[in-house]
Amino acid sequence: TNFSWGESVLLSGWVVDESPNSTTITATVYGAESLSTPSLVTSSSSDEEGVWEILLPYDTPGTWAVQFVATDEANQASSTKIVNVNLNYPIEDMVLVTLRYEAPQENETTGLIKGDLVHLFPSSCAVEYWPQGQSTIDGFVNGSDGTFQIPVDVTTVAKQGDFWVSCGVYDVRTRNISYQLPIPDEPSEDTISDQDNDGIVDADDVCPNTPNDEPVWPNGCADSQLDSDGDGITDDNDMCPNTYPGEIVDSNGCSDTQKDADGDGISDAGDQCPNTPAQEVADANGCSDSQKDQDGDGVQDSLDQCPNTLPGTTVDATGCEITWVPQDSWLCQNGQGPWVKDFNAEEGYNSNTNGASSAGASNDNVGPWFQCEVSVSTQNGEMVVDANGIPNHDFLSTMGCCVDEVDLEWHIPLNPVNDTNGGYNTANCPASAGRWECAPDRGPVAVSINGAPIYGVEEGPGGDAIALNFKYFVEDRQPIALGYCTAHAAGNNYHYHYDAQCSTWTPGVGETISDYDWTKLDSTQHSPIIAWSFDGYPIYGMYGNDGNGGIRAITSSYEIERTEEGGDQGYNGISDWNYVADMGDLDECNGRFGPTPEYPNGIYHYVSTPLSGSTKIVTDTDGNQVPMIGMPYFLLCYHGVADLDAQPSGGQGGPPGPGGRSYEYNTMALYYSEPVHIETENTEQIPIWIDFTVTMLLLAILFGGVSVITGRRDYNTG
Repeated sequence: TNFSWGESVLLSGWVVDESPNSTTITATVYGAESLSTPSLVTSSSSDEEGVWEILLPYDTPGTWAVQFVATDEANQASSTKIVNVNLNYPIEDMVLVTLRYEAPQENETTGLIKGDLVHLFPSSCAVEYWPQGQSTIDGFVNGSDGTFQIPVDVTTVAKQGDFWVSCGVYDVRTRNISYQLPIPDEPSEDTISDQDNDGIVDADDVCPNTPNDEPVWPNGCADSQLDSDGDGITDDNDMCPNTYPGEIVDSNGCSDTQKDADGDGISDAGDQCPNTPAQEVADANGCSDSQKDQDGDGVQDSLDQCPNTLPGTTVDATGCEITWVPQDSWLCQNGQGPWVKDFNAEEGYNSNTNGASSAGASNDNVGPWFQCEVSVSTQNGEMVVDANGIPNHDFLSTMGCCVDEVDLEWHIPLNPVNDTNGGYNTANCPASAGRWECAPDRGPVAVSINGAPIYGVEEGPGGDAIALNFKYFVEDRQPIALGYCTAHAAGNNYHYHYDAQCSTWTPGVGETISDYDWTKLDSTQHSPIIAWSFDGYPIYGMYGNDGNGGIRAITSSYEIERTEEGGDQGYNGISDWNYVADMGDLDECNGRFGPTPEYPNGIYHYVSTPLSGSTKIVTDTDGNQVPMIGMPYFLLCYHGVADLDAQPSGGQGGPPGPGGRSYEYNTMALYYSEPVHIETENTEQIPIWIDFTVTMLLLAILFGGVSVITGRRDYNTG
């Protein structure tokens, strides 16, 4: 229940009883300072009709929870009702000022700058005159009528200066006005004319013939000379000063958009329920509870396209039942996935000779064309997702060439359960303090809606792969290169590291996937689901609800240990980041609870955002000052129960390990990003790096079925 400032906080209702006039209604009030100890207990009796009223003795803005219970003459008590009561803050507009000057009396030297202040709380106002090059002169304000005066000695005070006024009880605002004292003196070269003696120099005076003794605005006009809103009624007679252009007004200067015939606080032009009963509180549309939502589905009847919704049914904005299911979020189903190309060769990397030679062709091992394929079924309360690992957009394998179709199977719970077990290892998510299971620092942590895996924060040597991509530090342990959408291949396995939102982005005319950037996403709409976590909770893109019915970019609550603070800016991976509670919108795992288009009643969900809530600036390796990025990019721990060991494709190969190599035998991929040449004294001997490579290849063969993918070949053997 909302009350405007200045209203009495009068609560009323009715009871049903055999003898209503002997029924006592007790109100227990709890303030924001304590929800356990009431700040007030008061009571009232109902009349013969069962109607009762209780006046709360509050006139200062605030919020209270009021618990009501009715007790009859047999001492039988009703169930309790709890109402939230808000006494809203007043709207304190910027103070309006009129100015006039009163010359000194005969044989005196002190004149007065006088005028009127128009403000909700004139007693809160303070006025000053700042003569040019001199000390400030304080004035005196009559708090009861808003008049003021500032004494000025005409023999010593500079005529040029500024008038300052500040007003406000809850919202203090200040304005200043250039002012020249209209003090007659001997003409001089720097004399500024003020023909009508209103205190405003002629050069700034829009109304040069102001009547004597009328206060003026800063533009030199009195109310009798102005019609600010152009409605034909001068400001001194205009009771509605902000009429929109073209609207017809009455003799008071008011149009229909400025009137409120039913007195519900909503203008007639915007009132969807023009006959709100007296004493009923209306919402922003001008409708009270008795005027809307007959089927109780949360959608106003005038907007409800399905007016007879059954109780408990989840509906959308039109009042109709939502039939969406999680299986609908997956792309590339039913053989409808797009044909995409590996542009590795065009970007200077090894050519991908896997796949088909052209879009739609059969797999002839010529490459570099592939089709994204996903199938989804439900078994034992899970979505079982089979995919071939190909994204739904063009891509780059980069140095880990080359991507090929692989058999992937993901299991996603359909009914996620919050993890309350605790006691987990905190190495990869220190801020969780063991409450939730950490996501892997490398390898799959989730799966994109196109079936391709999403990897953890760190690259092979242990650095933050995305901090490296944004040049936060220099990776001196091995070369790392990310392609379009900050993704690449580890052997045949394509995976994302940072921004999988490109899977739902549609290039504009003349654009390709290489033009993708998160700044091109629609910031006015809630982002879609872009991935699923292994605990069953969805991962959304960066734009979400702001809590007030709007949409804004969601921010991470992590910030990096910067070089100037003694940090390594991601060189050590996750350990170089610190969680700062409430700095951003997301928790330690990079998620939050709230409504989404698919879950209007709210669900815990992760948010893949490139933005951090930190305002700190990072100096990159090129010396540029850049904003903080939004680690952990997807998620850092699992808020729900996640059975990672049960993921059939959980052994996906991660990025390369120390020394430029990563041997991931579980996925039959040996990733060799770039050879390291070590000079030897005897040039006839086999170089050490070749000998090491052969040794590792032999070890790989022992595990069986290992394919070798060679990196760039632009090196010399010495």
